[in-house]
Amino acid sequence: MADSWGGTAGSLGRWQAYVNAWVLSENDTHATIRCQAFFHSINWGFDVYGNGTAYVDGEGAYSGTVTMYAPYGGTVTQLVATKDLTVAKGGSGRNVWCSATINVTGGYENGSSSAGVNVWVGQRAYYQPHPPRDCSLQRVSDTQQRIKWSPDYTGMDGGYPWAGVYVDRRTDDGSWVNIADVSWDVTNYTDNSTKAGHKYEYRLCAHGPGGNSKHVACGTTYTTPSAPSRVESVKGGATKVTLRVYGAWAYADSWDVQRSANGGSAWTAISAVAEEKGSARLDLRDESAPAGTVVYRVRAKRGSLASAWVKSNSVTTITPPLAPKVTADSVVPTGAAANVSWVPNHPDGSAQSAAQLELVGSETITKPYTTEKGASVTLAKGSWKVRVRTKGLHADWGEWSGYVPIVVADYPQCWVASPATDGVLIDAVPLTVQVDAADETGIAQASLTLAEVGGATVATADVTDLKPVSFGSYATIRNGIDYLLTLTVKGGSGLSKKATRRFKTHWAEPAIPVVSLSYDDALACHVKARNGLSAYEIEQTVLVGPMTVDEESSELSMLGTITADGSALALGSASRCSAFTVERVAYGADAVIGRGMLDSQETIDRVPPLNTDYEYRVTGYAENGTSSQITAVANVFAHGMALNFGQDASIVLVLDYNGDYSTSSQRSVETYHFADGGENGDLPVSYMLDELDKKTSLSWEMERDGHDEFMRVMDEQWRGWWRGHAGERAYGPMDFGLSVKKPGVWKGSADLTHNVFEEPING
Repeated sequence: MADSWGGTAGSLGRWQAYVNAWVLSENDTHATIRCQAFFHSINWGFDVYGNGTAYVDGEGAYSGTVTMYAPYGGTVTQLVATKDLTVAKGGSGRNVWCSATINVTGGYENGSSSAGVNVWVGQRAYYQPHPPRDCSLQRVSDTQQRIKWSPDYTGMDGGYPWAGVYVDRRTDDGSWVNIADVSWDVTNYTDNSTKAGHKYEYRLCAHGPGGNSKHVACGTTYTTPSAPSRVESVKGGATKVTLRVYGAWAYADSWDVQRSANGGSAWTAISAVAEEKGSARLDLRDESAPAGTVVYRVRAKRGSLASAWVKSNSVTTITPPLAPKVTADSVVPTGAAANVSWVPNHPDGSAQSAAQLELVGSETITKPYTTEKGASVTLAKGSWKVRVRTKGLHADWGEWSGYVPIVVADYPQCWVASPATDGVLIDAVPLTVQVDAADETGIAQASLTLAEVGGATVATADVTDLKPVSFGSYATIRNGIDYLLTLTVKGGSGLSKKATRRFKTHWAEPAIPVVSLSYDDALACHVKARNGLSAYEIEQTVLVGPMTVDEESSELSMLGTITADGSALALGSASRCSAFTVERVAYGADAVIGRGMLDSQETIDRVPPLNTDYEYRVTGYAENGTSSQITAVANVFAHGMALNFGQDASIVLVLDYNGDYSTSSQRSVETYHFADGGENGDLPVSYMLDELDKKTSLSWEMERDGHDEFMRVMDEQWRGWWRGHAGERAYGPMDFGLSVKKPGVWKGSADLTHNVFEEPING
């Protein structure tokens, strides 16, 4: 209850208003307040007329006119008006203002007086909040789960307001743990703290002034299953294997099992019977394991999620062997042993404990063995076939292999009929060779090869028809060399036999040519070939004639004929050369400069290398086809470079005045960047292609005569040869340039793109 005095009124201030107010009654949501207005006199007696009004929260009540009397020397308090009002409680307590107003209108001590007081009304009552609605859980990844819900709350003026929502999580059926408290107006939450290999459950609870709501479940989710800690294979019978899965993930709804019979190169999915063996072990039984050594791998599944595979140890079931792999000599000479070998095929991995070998031909032969994997058997001439079977740990024999054929036969007979004896001298080519052969099973193939003794093969020929065959020419068969003929004959049985014949060549070679070299101002080399000495004679005490000394062996080579005349040797003349061939030998590349040249004729090499040693090889040919050969060292000295043009390279610019050049080359490559995780510093890898671009740029200076000649070249030529200071040579298209260096001196330039080198046409 609360009360208050009002202010004074009247000329003497002998009365005032007085108010009394209190909560008359209340419930959870409303309170009824009573407010009373009183007339209060102070130490004076008088009669007055007036009225009064009581107000609660601004609302009043009128009581009419009353007569108020106060005795002299006393205090009188008289009720004038009463007001009851019911007000709503809010989200927090508040004061309600209650007031009274007294008006005196009787003509004596007229006036007005008011008084007021606050009455406290507490906050409204709140009830247990409603829980969230429509709660859902979504798995985003192993490390992220998303929860959503719908709200169900009132404002603070209602009975079920929310202050927030608690998010609780339980891991692997453990205790609930609060992981978040989100604001009342939030309707989702993402958990970024989960890990692979777990079961997660979520629930929600709203909280507010009325306490906590009931918990509502949001669902259960699983992250990627954990792989087993170990898988052990245990053989349970001939075709039964039990897989003991340790550290089995408790929340797997299925298990994938795969089996391999080749050590893990290929896997096959199988169905296995599952049986729980405690909280962390599972047995998976393969009821139809194949024979042999098998290995398994297992992974846990939960829906579409799967753990990593875990591989087991290998086990071997006991089973009869499969057919072994058998090999044997396909053809065996009469009287020799036939070799048979086999490779056991025991799927259970057991060692061979026994073997049987069966030979079928003119009779059937069976031979027993224990651990041997091969045998040698002597058989009669004819056709045979052999098969093998083995035994392992299993009591039964394994399968027979397929039959492998063996032929026992005599070797073919063969010989070289002509040349008929070893060591014969052959004085002319081509060489005609006659061979012969015989075999009761027929001649399947015969071939003849001619080779230098200890050296390369010169020629081969098919002589299956046993007809004569001709070998070689003076260009392919050399003089004074030991040769070997080899005849190889293969009979219808498959057996082969060889026969050989050895001979030596010896014929009169022509006189060795004489070579002379000269050089001209166009930096070309002139090569002249002529016959050398062909007859022997004595000059004083010196024998002169067609002979040379081999610089490597220091042996004297004498040409012509040597015959016996009684007790003396008579030297005859050598043949004369009727034609000559000139070849340039430089940088390992031979080029024919002149062919079919007559005695003392000259050929011109217009593009020889400059300032480097090279050779000319001159071959002279006699009328009978024999030949002799000599080499001559050449070196074309030059102060500068040279450019040659025209089909025969006869147009020449000699660049010997301040000449300079540079050459560049570039290989085409393919370059790739590989995704290697930065292992190689993010650098690329390049691979070379079979493409080369090469260019040479040269420049020189010239006076008027050179200028005019170069101008003609610029107008008429587009491709030619370049020869550098140190033996370089190149051929290809050219771009030309010309500028004035100073009065009377010009500067020329050429850019050459290297093409495949072509020799000029030598007429």
